[in-house]
Amino acid sequence: MLPENYLNAIIVDDEVFAINNLKELLSIYCPSIHVIDTALDAESAAELINSKEPDVIFLDISMPNKNGFDLLSMLNCMPLVVFVTAYEKYALKALKASAFDFILKPVSITELKKLEEKLLNQHIVTKNSLNDENKNAFLSLLNMLKNPSVIKKISLPNSSGYTTIDLADLLYLEGQGTYTHFYLNNHEKIVVPKTLKEYEGLLTNLGFMRIHKSSIINLLHLKKANYQNGMEVVMSDGQKLPVSRRKINELLGKIKLYIIQ
Repeated sequence: MLPENYLNAIIVDDEVFAINNLKELLSIYCPSIHVIDTALDAESAAELINSKEPDVIFLDISMPNKNGFDLLSMLNCMPLVVFVTAYEKYALKALKASAFDFILKPVSITELKKLEEKLLNQHIVTKNSLNDENKNAFLSLLNMLKNPSVIKKISLPNSSGYTTIDLADLLYLEGQGTYTHFYLNNHEKIVVPKTLKEYEGLLTNLGFMRIHKSSIINLLHLKKANYQNGMEVVMSDGQKLPVSRRKINELLGKIKLYIIQ
């Protein structure tokens, strides 16, 4: 018997084992996600999704002939999308910056449970505008995949979906346990339930630098670097942040690139 609030789902993967494994995990640990069908390739998946219009699709990225991204461009509707993938560095960076959810193979039960709650909240909040929002997010993701240097925004998860911010508005990030605090130039602070390390790889080549185990800064918002009992930086909002000893030389090299006129 299905719960009062549930999501109809379609799983798309070219591996039968992967489909059966995810289907079983969902049935055991995510009772609010009801798998109504599965597909082994993009063409048959597009036909199923366009006819059945599920609430969510679990989509493998790497498939022969046409991959998961190709499939999305074949859809007449745009449900919630969860990419399911092995670690693919070229795609993972864009996915982290996008408004799409993803889970890594092998699938973690803990992550799957978190995802269920998040998908239900997103569906309730955005179901009336889902098509347009997801289509725009998809176009943005495709653009980032074609040219990673165009990543200008980052989508930060919250209880009801995502908050998208311009990287130019992000001053610095501070890690506190399993949470990361994002500080913006309008004095807003956004707290995200992810570790600082998860954002380090995404931001490092986009003008950001990790200067300490607990902080990453936007070099364009760095105003001063002072030697006082070690080294500290002063950000554009006046905040002072310590620099770890092993990061000092790297930071000095970055300062020459970003600060010297």
